[in-house]
Amino acid sequence: MAGKTKSLKWYGKAVNKKMEAAQIEGVDRTMAASVVQAKANHEWQNRTGILEGGIDIVAYGRPEKGGVRGVWGVRDVVYALIHEIGGIIRPKNAKALAIPDPDNPGGVLLVKSVTIPARPYLRPAADKEYLKLAGRIKKAFERKKKTPKQGA
Repeated sequence: MAGKTKSLKWYGKAVNKKMEAAQIEGVDRTMAASVVQAKANHEWQNRTGILEGGIDIVAYGRPEKGGVRGVWGVRDVVYALIHEIGGIIRPKNAKALAIPDPDNPGGVLLVKSVTIPARPYLRPAADKEYLKLAGRIKKAFERKKKTPKQGA
């Protein structure tokens, strides 16, 4: 063995680039599936379509220190958060809130506060779809262009 040397070709940068691309694809696919899931599976009645229509990908996956980040949720619907987690609404600049009177069509009731029950639609979608993230990244990694070592 004396005098013989072996060399190792390092493809770390290519593998890292391939992994980053797979992570971005996996995150984007998971967010897209979460959007579909949230729009299709909620317990509240959709009267206007505004809240359901606002569910979308806010920022597609992009590299960040230590990984990839994407954002999905609801765009431009001020009541989206209270619908998701519930809460109490109180008047800011008045003594009471005017709400529709169910017993008098066209009439209103004046109340000090309104309790909105939680009607989650984003969290259940995330709970279901995030479990599939690792598998989506793995599939994307396997589909990406092979590294030089694999016979690009």
